[in-house]
Amino acid sequence: MENKELAGKIVKLIGGTENISQSWHCITRLRFNLNDESQVKVDELKTLDGVLGAQFQSGQFQVIIGAKVAEVYEEIDHLAGHSSNDSAPVKNTSKMNPIEVVFDVISGIFTPILPAIVGSGLIKGIMALFVSLGWLTETSSTYQVLQIFSNAVFYFLPFLIAYSAAKKFKTRESLALALAGILLYPTMIEGAAKGADPLSFLGLSIPLNNYTSSVLPIILGVLLLSFVDKWITKAIPKSLSIVFTPVLSLMITAPLTLAFIAPIGNVSGQYLEIFFTSLFNFAGPIAGLLMGGLMPLIVLTGMHYAFFPSTLASFEKVGYDIMLLPMNFIANMAQAGAVLGVIIRTKRVETRSLALSTLLPSFFGITEPAIYGVTLRLKKPFYASLIGGAVGGCFYGLFSVKTTAFSIPGITSLPTYIMKGTNNFQLALIGIALSFIVSLLITILLGFQESVTAFNEQAAEKPNHTESTENQQMSKQTNPYEVQAPMSGKVIPLSEVNDSVFSSEMMGKGVAILPDKGVVQAPFSGKVVTVTPTKHAIGLVSDDGIELLIHVGIDTVSLNGQFLDVLVKEGDKIKTGDHLLSFDIEGIQSNHLDVVTPIIVTNSTQYLDVIHTGDAHVTAGQNKLLMLIH
Repeated sequence: MENKELAGKIVKLIGGTENISQSWHCITRLRFNLNDESQVKVDELKTLDGVLGAQFQSGQFQVIIGAKVAEVYEEIDHLAGHSSNDSAPVKNTSKMNPIEVVFDVISGIFTPILPAIVGSGLIKGIMALFVSLGWLTETSSTYQVLQIFSNAVFYFLPFLIAYSAAKKFKTRESLALALAGILLYPTMIEGAAKGADPLSFLGLSIPLNNYTSSVLPIILGVLLLSFVDKWITKAIPKSLSIVFTPVLSLMITAPLTLAFIAPIGNVSGQYLEIFFTSLFNFAGPIAGLLMGGLMPLIVLTGMHYAFFPSTLASFEKVGYDIMLLPMNFIANMAQAGAVLGVIIRTKRVETRSLALSTLLPSFFGITEPAIYGVTLRLKKPFYASLIGGAVGGCFYGLFSVKTTAFSIPGITSLPTYIMKGTNNFQLALIGIALSFIVSLLITILLGFQESVTAFNEQAAEKPNHTESTENQQMSKQTNPYEVQAPMSGKVIPLSEVNDSVFSSEMMGKGVAILPDKGVVQAPFSGKVVTVTPTKHAIGLVSDDGIELLIHVGIDTVSLNGQFLDVLVKEGDKIKTGDHLLSFDIEGIQSNHLDVVTPIIVTNSTQYLDVIHTGDAHVTAGQNKLLMLIH
């Protein structure tokens, strides 16, 4: 699917542009703050070609795209009118717990500025590599210029955070940048260097601190600014607002920030850094084992953003990080090991092809495609990656392996582990090898089970046609395969179904039935391969390899099984006419939901054509519904 088309479908399924309060993206995910989360059609989003997964997490709605996330986001940005909708109401966080609020705020602030932080960190890594190879000396003019390139972002980090925080808190970026300039004014920095006495302003004591590279002071300052500016804007007449609102906002916010908020934020950041550094100093192997093993879960839930302030504080104070980035690096290499194990162990061409496509990105620190597309779907490889990460993390914690710069935790960050006069780089390589090999071997030894189904609506998997293809190749029949009507009712073309996923034949060809009886029968002999937890859909595979999805109603997933009763379970053998599912037509309609039932051949691409028999009305077990030409 083209990026523009995919972006349009995503925006439509999350409730349209008017439902987007803020949007941004990270390395693999689209991230949204939405005004009304009930408008999101999660199940339909998961079925889109190009979407690896979709979930509500940490107060955000996340759509996992993979490597082309930036291109898809660019199209969404055009549709939504840039990265946030300033006219939209601020996201209601009353439904979020305090931890989710913190994760949402930190994620929303740091994700947009990560390219600058990562780029500067990689320059530091390249400098370390060139010095170690003798291609560059620390006294050369070139080195000094590169230092400017690599240090500028971190020195002036409050400016980047101020701009991003202003967008997150929905206040004016220019005032936020002015506040950052106040924190970094030379008088403050020089006074801190000399240990000068605090200044006085209207009875307030203004301590002279160095806020370069700081994080929490400017975040808290901009948060205060957002409240003060909104309050003053409402209090001042509009005719005078353009003159008086900015000056009053700064005159109130700046002194309070300098006197109270910034010093508290500075001290809090220092204590965060001390806490986590001490944790690894006193319980390195245990802390490393837990962090390395649980890092994939931490990243999937967005909790890793909570460590950003302490990580940046650690770089500023001691010049390295021993927690977030090294542990993330170990976990990513373990994920790569598990994926390689899947490639070696699987017998399915499609699984191997998918795993191969996610292996290289994993080495470069982009593991969501591997997690959502391969290891988490197969379960045991994911468990193997957790074990591999725990082993590597324990090794890193035991030897206090450090990174000297903020960068994407993949093989491109290796130069940031070079520390002159130490064996830190060699230890980093050993830890990587441990996590990779352990994860690889456990995946191969444990193995995994692969479903024969061509789809999984709940996990948004793509069709796997290997078994169907083999069955068809073995069959020597020349007559078309036939699918009996699974329910009684009026036959409707898919194009008339009020759901773009089905009407566009995105999931495959077929027809729909407006039922007059609430019973679903087996349309052929075969096997039940999928029963959704919400009971609204069943996946079947015939003895001839026909893979069929029967989806009772539209948006009936929202019923959570109410008015639906599944009579079979996954793995059950079925014969034509067996009752599979019953449902209450009136009960579903009482919830203002459509009972039109799409019947889709999900592996229809394996046939020359899927043809409707032409009957306007069918009776379950008596009429043929579809013919598949092979």
